[in-house]
Amino acid sequence: MPRIKITINGEERTVSLKEARELLGELNDEIQDLGAQFNERKQKRDAGDESVELWPDDSRDRWDQVNQDFDALRAAIAEEERNAGVSERLSQLRNLTNPPTRNAPPNRVQTSTREIDVPATARAFAGTLRGFRGDHAERDAYASGQWVLGALFHRQESRQWCEDHGIETRAMSGNVNTAGGYLIPPEFSNTIIRLVEEYGIALAECQIVPMSGDSFSMPRRTGGVTLYAVNENDEVTASDASWDAIELNARKWAALVKYSSELSDDAVISIADFLAVEMAWATAKKMDESLLIGDGGSTYHGIKGIKNALAAGSEVTAATGNTAFSTLDLTDFEGMIGKLPSYAEANAKWVISKAGWGASMQRLANAAGGNTSREVEGGVRKEFLGYPVLFSPAMNATLTAQTSTEGLVFFGDYRQGAMIGMRRDIRLKVSGDRYLEYDQLGFLATVRFDINVHERGDASNAGSIIQLNTPGS
Repeated sequence: MPRIKITINGEERTVSLKEARELLGELNDEIQDLGAQFNERKQKRDAGDESVELWPDDSRDRWDQVNQDFDALRAAIAEEERNAGVSERLSQLRNLTNPPTRNAPPNRVQTSTREIDVPATARAFAGTLRGFRGDHAERDAYASGQWVLGALFHRQESRQWCEDHGIETRAMSGNVNTAGGYLIPPEFSNTIIRLVEEYGIALAECQIVPMSGDSFSMPRRTGGVTLYAVNENDEVTASDASWDAIELNARKWAALVKYSSELSDDAVISIADFLAVEMAWATAKKMDESLLIGDGGSTYHGIKGIKNALAAGSEVTAATGNTAFSTLDLTDFEGMIGKLPSYAEANAKWVISKAGWGASMQRLANAAGGNTSREVEGGVRKEFLGYPVLFSPAMNATLTAQTSTEGLVFFGDYRQGAMIGMRRDIRLKVSGDRYLEYDQLGFLATVRFDINVHERGDASNAGSIIQLNTPGS
C-alpha cells in the first residue's frame, strides 16, 4: 500500500493514502473552527468592543500552521494519486494485450467495508478508463456506477449492492431526484475534483478553501505595526496591525450532460467514467473562465476575474506598436517580471493561450538561436525567461492586431493572489423527458464554488499577479 511522508504541526509522519485523506479532513475541520472563532471576535470588534483581541494567545500562529499543513498535505496526496496512475496505466496496457475472457475470474479488491467483485464483463465493456485512475480505478468506477443505477434509476439490485458495500443509500428514497439531486459518494466526487485540477489551472494553482457551509470568511493582514525612531524618555506612538476579511460565497453552478438511454448492467463502469470526465471538463472550464476573465456579470455569478479585478499598479502596457502577439518583444515580458513583487516570484508562472504562446514566447525563444536537432525533434519546454508557462483556452487567442486590449498574458503567484472556496457536495439528478425524442437521458450536475481575486494591488503598487495589455496604437 502506498505510504506518504508528511510533516504535520512540525512532526514528521509516514501514513497511508487513506490516513492522509482522513488527516486532510481533520485539518479542514480545524480551519473551519478557527475561521468561525475569528469571525465571531471580529463581529464583536466591529460592534465597538475594543477589548476583544482578534488573535488571542497563539491563535494566529495556529491559523498559519494549520493552513500550511493543509496545503502541503493536499499536494502530497495529489502527487501520490498521480504516481498511482502510472501503475494503473501499465495495468490497462496489459489488459489490452491480454483481454479478459468471458469466463475469467472477477477483479476482486478489498475496500474498507467489504470486498468488491468487479465482473469481467463490466471490465471488458468499459475499455480504457479516462477519469478513474490508480490501483483501485475499476473498483471506484464500478462502485460509482452502481450508485448511479441505484440512486438515479432506482434499480433495486444496485441499491442493495450499495447497502451491502457500505455506500450511503439513505438518500435514495423519496423525491430527492426531482428536488436538489442526489449527493454523490466520495469515490465519485474525489475523482471529479482531481480531474478538475488536471484539466484546468484554477483549482491546481489557486489557494483552495474547503467550505462546509454556504459562506466563509478568511482573515487577511492588510498592514503591520510601525517601528519609530525614538530618544530616551520619548513617548512611543502606538500602532496596530490592520486586518480585513476575504469573503467567499458558495455559488451554485449546473451542467446538463446527455447520455444514451440504453443502459445495460455491463455499462456500470462506463457511465461513471463518462459522467466524471464530462462534469470535470465543464467545471474546470467555467472555473478557469471565472478566474481569468470573469466580468462580474451573471455569466460568472458575479465573480470578477484577474483581467477585470487588477488595479492599475498591477498592469503593464506593451510598447507602442506591439498590438499583436506576433509583435510583442522581450522588453514587454521583462517589464512584467520587473513589476512583480519579490514575495510572489518564487512560485510565479505565466498564463497564456496556446496560440498566443506560439506567436510570442515560442517565436522569441526560437529567434534567440542555439536550437539543436534534439530540441527541434523533441519540442521546446513550456518555460519562458526561467518561469513555467501554463495554457488556458479561456485566455485571449486573437492573433491579429488588437489595440487597448487588457489581459493578453498573466504572470505571478496565483495561490497568493486568488482564493477558491469549494463545497465537495456535488449533486446529480436525471431526466428521461428532456431528450425523449433523441432517446437520450439528461444528467443535471450541480457544484458550488466561489472565486475571490483578492490581491489586486492599487493605483501605484502591484499585487501578486501582473497582466499585460496592448497599447492604443
